[in-house]
Amino acid sequence: MFSRRTAWSTTPSPFSAALDRLRARAPLLDLTVSDPTRVGFDHPPELYRALIDDRSPIYEPDALGLPAAREAIAARHRARGDQLDAAQICLTASTSEAYAYLLALLCDPGDQVMLPRPGYPLLRYLADLSAARLTAYPLAYDVAWHIDLPALRRALEAAPRARALVVIAPSNPCGNYLDPDQLEQLDHICAARDLALIIDEVFYDYPQGAAQPPPSPLATPRRALTFVISGLSKVAALPQLKLAWTIVAGPAELRDRALARLELIADAHLSPSTLVQRAAPRLLAAAPALQARILTRTRTNLAHLREHLRGSAVTLLAVEAGWTALLRLPAIDDLDDAAWALHLAAEHRTLFQPGFFYDLEGVHLALSLITPEPDVIEGTRRLLTAVASHL
Repeated sequence: MFSRRTAWSTTPSPFSAALDRLRARAPLLDLTVSDPTRVGFDHPPELYRALIDDRSPIYEPDALGLPAAREAIAARHRARGDQLDAAQICLTASTSEAYAYLLALLCDPGDQVMLPRPGYPLLRYLADLSAARLTAYPLAYDVAWHIDLPALRRALEAAPRARALVVIAPSNPCGNYLDPDQLEQLDHICAARDLALIIDEVFYDYPQGAAQPPPSPLATPRRALTFVISGLSKVAALPQLKLAWTIVAGPAELRDRALARLELIADAHLSPSTLVQRAAPRLLAAAPALQARILTRTRTNLAHLREHLRGSAVTLLAVEAGWTALLRLPAIDDLDDAAWALHLAAEHRTLFQPGFFYDLEGVHLALSLITPEPDVIEGTRRLLTAVASHL
């Protein structure tokens, strides 16, 4: 009765089942929360009240999105030096939906999409729903994370049905920006192979190291058909107000053909809420103030981690942007990252994400940098106590 593409196992993994039992015993100090609305980042109440106005009873469908909302997004990008017009933007309810639209636009069943590893696991499900196949290419770490371009080229040689290359910039969970030189090489690679380049930049506004993010991929013309996606969830810390956008760039003829097809896909869904689209200019105007508060916390937490992990057996990996810190643990007592995470939850009542969630090789734990500072301080202390007890 059901499709093969939705034949996912719904049985909890041994790791999830063990964690559920631990949670049932007593609360855990949770260092994994990535929802800003659960860790104290709230806009003023009047911003939410402004969602309702005299036009609220009126339905205004527009396949690519209301012009005022698209112009507000275009203006935001032009302010950072991007070259685009509002007509290049398609609105969706979420970046997940944006991916679904792009997979439908670009892939026939069985076509391949190149995806970075380590990376976020959600896209596996979206690819299954679109009957596309994911093919991994590696990120490498040597002082900092970067795309392993020789390995990417080898992966492409083995992927004859590749239709798109996905780049998460900044990466989640690795936190590396897309280096301008690497962007140019990716642009050449995709143009030469007739691949679309999909750049997910939801964490672009959260630099942790450099004072400013690198130049945007939209700041200069692109040779390859390029899609840049983002949304209110991270830009304005508003995951509960569903609005995201896809910007289409590249050669004019390809760009316009892509937009015409995207318009038909979007018209079949008419997904984004009219209320949120109308409020988009105000919501985007409110984003910088909350972004500043989030950056203060994430940078404070990173400074604490650097200070207290220095000289210990736990290594903080370099992070340029985003909300995640990755910790490399020593390989001792045959403990992998799942075992470490369960040990910390059971014996020290502290929750980290194990690195296998993101296909990280070796022994790693991940924590959310938007966690309140006292929790990160206490969690670091418990982690170091746990590791010291095994040395």
